[in-house]
Amino acid sequence: MRVLLLVLFGIAGLTALAPASHAQRYDVEPRFGAGFDVATAILDQNVIPNGPSLGIRGRVALPVNADVSVAASLGIGAHLFEGADEARYVMNPQASVIVTLPSRRSARYVLGGFGGFIPLSDGGGGPSIHAGYGWAIPLTETSLFVEINPSLVVGEREAVPVIGLRSGVIF
Repeated sequence: MRVLLLVLFGIAGLTALAPASHAQRYDVEPRFGAGFDVATAILDQNVIPNGPSLGIRGRVALPVNADVSVAASLGIGAHLFEGADEARYVMNPQASVIVTLPSRRSARYVLGGFGGFIPLSDGGGGPSIHAGYGWAIPLTETSLFVEINPSLVVGEREAVPVIGLRSGVIF
């Protein structure tokens, strides 16, 4: 599992660094996002903790061109519904490609990539793939965003779908 984490973070780092020189050449600034994350998996499985998790997520997106960006994000969620003493935490790193769709007033986008679900308090977890849809509402200096980002987490013996809902601010 630790080797998997090192590989995921290494690939995410390379993905984030690869287009940086290209983005700087065209004088394009990276975008930062922060927000809230609610995720839930199907019950009665042994890959990640059961029930919904509430968490926070940060993302850095580097534009490749006007329509495509690459991003690296990290979310940390807590499964609190069994009480504070029984809280279980999950870390969810992701590397994504974001494609902005044509739109007049707001930015709609699709994203997809890979990542992992890593329970911090007990075993389980595994690598994941994700594909989602988002909507960003531009303000003056920032944007508000809402997105749905389902993942498929591959455990040792089973694959588990996870539905993620996110909202926050893009700087």
